[in-house]
Amino acid sequence: MNINKKPLNAAIALALISMANSTLAAQEQSTKKEGLEVIQVTAQKRVQNLQELPTAVTVFNAQALADKGITDVEDLSVYTPNMQISETPGGSTGATIAIRGSVTINPAVTWEPTTGVYIDGVFVSKNVGGLFDVAAIERVEVLRGPQGTLYGKNTIGGALNIVTRKPSGEFTGEVRVGAGNYGMTDVYVTADSAQINDKLSFNFTANKKQRDGFYDNLSTSSDIDKFKELDSTSLRFGALYEHSDNLEFYYTYDSSNKKNTPPLGQVYIAGAMPEDTKDRQESAALDGAIFDRSKSSGHALTVTWQQSNNLTIKSITALREIDYDDGNDYDGADFLGFHTYRHVEHEQVSQELQFIGDIDNLTYVAGLFYFKEESDVNNPYVLGFGTVNNYYGVESTSVAAYGNVEYRLSDKLMLAGGLRWTTEEKSFYIEHPDDFSAAYFFPLPYTTAGDTWNNTSAMASLNYELADNIHSYVKVSQGWKAGGFNGEAATQALAVKPYAPEEVIAYEWGLKSRWLDQRIQANIAVFYNDITNMQMSEYLGAYSDIQNAGSAKVAGLEFELVAALTDDLTLNFNYGLLDPKYDKFITYDVYTGVANDVTDSAEFPYSPKNKWSLGLNYISETALGEFSAGADYSFVDDHFAFHNQPSAQYTRIEKYNLLNARVSLKRIAGSDFSASIWGKNMTDEEYRINGVPLGDSSGVFIGGLNYYGDPVTYGAEITYSF
Repeated sequence: MNINKKPLNAAIALALISMANSTLAAQEQSTKKEGLEVIQVTAQKRVQNLQELPTAVTVFNAQALADKGITDVEDLSVYTPNMQISETPGGSTGATIAIRGSVTINPAVTWEPTTGVYIDGVFVSKNVGGLFDVAAIERVEVLRGPQGTLYGKNTIGGALNIVTRKPSGEFTGEVRVGAGNYGMTDVYVTADSAQINDKLSFNFTANKKQRDGFYDNLSTSSDIDKFKELDSTSLRFGALYEHSDNLEFYYTYDSSNKKNTPPLGQVYIAGAMPEDTKDRQESAALDGAIFDRSKSSGHALTVTWQQSNNLTIKSITALREIDYDDGNDYDGADFLGFHTYRHVEHEQVSQELQFIGDIDNLTYVAGLFYFKEESDVNNPYVLGFGTVNNYYGVESTSVAAYGNVEYRLSDKLMLAGGLRWTTEEKSFYIEHPDDFSAAYFFPLPYTTAGDTWNNTSAMASLNYELADNIHSYVKVSQGWKAGGFNGEAATQALAVKPYAPEEVIAYEWGLKSRWLDQRIQANIAVFYNDITNMQMSEYLGAYSDIQNAGSAKVAGLEFELVAALTDDLTLNFNYGLLDPKYDKFITYDVYTGVANDVTDSAEFPYSPKNKWSLGLNYISETALGEFSAGADYSFVDDHFAFHNQPSAQYTRIEKYNLLNARVSLKRIAGSDFSASIWGKNMTDEEYRINGVPLGDSSGVFIGGLNYYGDPVTYGAEITYSF
């Protein structure tokens, strides 16, 4: 820790807070005399009022994202109850997303995520490279709870729905230039074209961000000087062709290119280092090639045809690609002990056809879905005595049909139900050593495997309007996480043995309400998840293991409050409570097959019992322009990054608090210029965000590799709008 920075950090925090404080999500700019803004979402694939939706959703609009400096999905978890997002251990571009206790820890392409990520309705299937930048965002919707009927596989925790901004048809634009500590620079440019022949319009957005690393690398045998350097370029292009009043074609292209260096991992060894949290290190000496690079891009064509006043047909055709490379030193020292490298090539194509309509008191969404993906991986390990090669890949094809209907039984009572049928086929190949100690001399031959799974997921809900602006609902929903194969297994026999799908049945009660002329919004959700065939993963030295080892019950509560305290001042508060418990958790030794019951000792990863955030936001018109100021203070309880014992204790994430703040002045003196200053982690909290257990199931060698969150960062930006 750099003690000398503390007074400066505190002074900046006090300066920002003294000018006022911040808000949550999509309502933060709508706290004027007429009350809170009515939020419209497409969480159920059609436009609906957020407060009338029988599911738990947190929404961030473009203004909220800008005011809070949210530039990637990782920042969303601060303001969303029972949601944890972090970088994958050892990387800066992969995403670990946990909602209501459901999480996939390893970003390997042969493992399936538990939270679905969607960009303009297009499924992004892999966690690797998942911390991509998306330019020109209109809003982000975080759906909590299984979304198995409308969204399909890999949404047992929930879904992250990212909606980008369509071309406006008017010549407008914005240029933003920012700078901050650690040599940070941020240049953002966006522009919309005027409409051509009353039919065709475009928009284009580009963003370039760079920052020096937070930690020094003291090694003379490495090619990097800093850990956690940032070099990110994102582009987006949109073309909207309005053929007629009822037919439009919308094409989008997006890309995200990151050339980062990975975070610094701090090694803890049992018997050699204390178990309690050490201070965040400022430097280390790690050797070898260390890098973290990802390129992701996507093309999508959405055709929307309003066939009649009662029926809209939509087609979404998409292609996405990921090219990912990383190299890291996991031995924590300046010698050739344990290094890993990984090159991933991933491609996916999808086609969805939606039918959205209504008949008298019935509204419906029905669809057909086709999805195919192919991933290839080269993942060698350098183990001191040489390099152990590991090649594997997977190809998946998924076909689904779904329907969701809502029927209004009366003016106040709505009954809804949904059903989705899915079939998924996977083929897998691997060229993998049987035993790491002998494999360097005796590599095993190319081997293939395959399997097919079918799933039917259902949903039913009842939504009742208790009074004006007060809705209560009950809901039962199912979800599933696809089965697969493990390309990082200890033996080839285990690698070609499929693991089964994970399934969940969720029960939820919720109340959504607005009070005092819609100046207060209070939403609550209580849920109980019954999870079976849990896909439990473990890092075991130089390999990993995944088994259908457990079943669990997860109970919880979520509360979200938005209150317009005055015409200029808004308060936001959210709270999440989680109480997970394993019913059964049996692990099996990867070599001997001996069973081990860890039901009572295993931890639930990324599942803090308590999590909350509090924010205030002040907006006022002044002679100099629109002045706004805000701050958010958040708390995350103790939790673990991994479940397996005896090493889980070395991935313990102790409770922490974060303070973020921002002050802005828009349209300065009536001009087209705006300016802001901002700060994140203003108290320079030292806190862990993830970790990897080291050792094996025998417990002969145990420890952990831990990663810390960013130190205090701050900066300023100037924006010109035209």
